[in-house]
Parts: sequence; C-alpha cells; structure tokens
Amino acid sequence: MSFTSAADRLNLSKGAVSYQIAKLEQELGFELFERHHTHIRLTARGEALLKEASRHLGKLEDIIADLRDVSQNRLCVGAHSWFISRWLGARLSGFTAAHPEISLRIEPINTLHDLDNPDLDLTVFWCEPSVLDRDAEILYTSRTGPMSNTEIAKQASELGIDQVMRTVPLLPDASGMEGWRQWHRSAGLTFAPGQMSVQLPDANTRLQAVISGHGIALLDELAQPELDTGQMVRISDIAIENFAYYLVPGLRKPLSPAADSFRSWLNGQVFP
Repeated sequence: MSFTSAADRLNLSKGAVSYQIAKLEQELGFELFERHHTHIRLTARGEALLKEASRHLGKLEDIIADLRDVSQNRLCVGAHSWFISRWLGARLSGFTAAHPEISLRIEPINTLHDLDNPDLDLTVFWCEPSVLDRDAEILYTSRTGPMSNTEIAKQASELGIDQVMRTVPLLPDASGMEGWRQWHRSAGLTFAPGQMSVQLPDANTRLQAVISGHGIALLDELAQPELDTGQMVRISDIAIENFAYYLVPGLRKPLSPAADSFRSWLNGQVFP
C-alpha cells in the first residue's frame, strides 16, 4: 500500500511505479487504488482482482514447478477410485517405504478421457484393449460379472436371469454399456435392457447402489468383502471376456525413473 516502498523494492523511481499503475488502470478500464494525500488503498475492484490474481498466479507457479524437470522423483499415478480404495491404498505404504525419495501422488480417474491428463505418469485402467491408443501391459485379468442384492438375486432364481436382465436396471460402468453388451454375448443372451439407469462411473457408488437394490452391476473380485457378508450375490458364473486391469503409460516419454520404479513394484505384487 505504498508506491514509494514498491519503487524501492523494484529499484525504480516512485514516478515510474505510479505511471505503470496508471497505465494498467487505463488498460483495465477501472481504478485499482483510491489515492489520498497520506496513503493509498485498494478499491473494491482492486481487492477482487488481487484475490483472483493471487489464486491463479499461485496455481501457475505450481504448474511451472511440476513442469520443470528439476527432479526425477515426482510421480503421479492415476487409478480408478474402485482400485484405489479396494486394493492400492492399503498397499502403498510398501512402495513408499521402499522408495522414500519419491514424492507420490495418486489421482482418482474413472473415464477413458482421464488417460489424457498430462500430469499422469502411469495409470491403472480397467478396460478391454481395443479402446487403448497406446502401448499398455496387463496387470491382471479380472473376473467381472453381474452382482445384485439378495432380493434381486431371488428374482433371478425364480424368473430366470434373462427376464431379470430385461426388467431390472443395468448400471453402466467405466465402459458405458459395452461391458454389459459383452457379458450378454458371453451368456448367449440378447442385450435388451428394459429400464434406463443412472450413470454411476465410480464403482464404489455403483456397489452401494446395488446393495440398496437400485440395479445390477458388473463388479469384480474386489467386491469379495460384500459377497462374504451376503450384502451382494453373484447372479451368474459367467464373466465378461477381454476386460482387464492395464498399466497405461502417460503422455510423457520415456518413463521417468520414479515411474519405472512404481511399474516394477506393481508387477511384483499379488493380485486377486
């Protein structure tokens, strides 16, 4: 709140600072400061601009720091929130203990579009391989099939699975309805869902919707705790084919040493 102090800090004359501020105000079309004989203070618009400029410039500095290749020890790994909560989160301490020099960030993702996030060094992504536009390696093939709560499972037992698939909402997953189409082909059934269902890209949310009786979802062995407690039931032994958890490299090439360390650690783990 002092042109004189600002001039001293910048190694400029007070007049030069006053001129630059006046020129900025002219370009903006509004005053930044109220000028008094003994002091200056920000106008309401000046306060608003200062707040937003500080926020955005601070974010820009963070981005620049991330883009600078001053360290090979920054690592950002993407994964479905389902995989993070059900498998990865409980095991991360093993990686961080073995690699304390690596600054690791886990980014939850749910859609194919998320793979294009430039911040991601690696991503664990559940899909079938034809949708991937870059080289990826299989971590493990999941046994993904339809699950419901006990009430809907009883209907499937009494009416037949084909009838239930036509009358109970089928909850889409990260693939949209492609997983369901593939499951119907594997089961030898016609894909003809009778009810539109709400889009729930996050598998944790889908699991809760299944337990509450809002539909049937394609889930894998990571839902075993709910199967063990009887909250959910597999209503078919048929699993969809070709879908697996893939380790997908980010857009930056080649892999950084930190990303390569994480890749090696993942490949040494035991999956369900």
